[in-house]
Amino acid sequence: MDLIAVTNSRMDNSELLDILLRIEASIDAVILRETLKTDAEVLSLIRLLQTANFDEEKIIVHGRADIALLTGIRRVQLPGHALPVDKLRQHFPMLSFGRSVHSIAEAQMAYKAGADWLLYGHVFETASKNGLPPRGSEELFKLCQSIPLPIYAIGGILPEHVNLLQSGGVSGVALMSAIFTSSSPELALSNYKVAMKLD
Repeated sequence: MDLIAVTNSRMDNSELLDILLRIEASIDAVILRETLKTDAEVLSLIRLLQTANFDEEKIIVHGRADIALLTGIRRVQLPGHALPVDKLRQHFPMLSFGRSVHSIAEAQMAYKAGADWLLYGHVFETASKNGLPPRGSEELFKLCQSIPLPIYAIGGILPEHVNLLQSGGVSGVALMSAIFTSSSPELALSNYKVAMKLD
């Protein structure tokens, strides 16, 4: 089961770089979801990571295929409102694309359009989606059984949820608040790693 970090666009590049370098060995990927930064700032962040020898294979650019292409990053995570994968792949055939989905219907559309993986959420209650009811795991597990793609869960996931998600066929978990609002991101991730090994 993979562990994916998802940045929250609340840190400056130097602070974010420090955290990502500290947790690099504990994560399988990081989605740079820096929606409040300018394109130039996102480019700068990626360049900083590259200069620091952060593993480029772990970097996923959020939303921007052009930025991925400019920096040599191979993977892009598309939000639900982005252009269809098949349209983007016509112009960026060298890239892999994931799609954020919130229902079986969206997941099926993304699969038919050629998505390489899916990110489903939010699964459990989370402060970042305050007031919005969580979708729970039932539909997520149906997706895992019916769509032959890696499917990752996001939203309010705690270490005690890991066993349930693993049993349902989920490929991994994506963590934002658990990492980037923690006073010790390394310790937070180690708790998830322990939970995964207990299964």
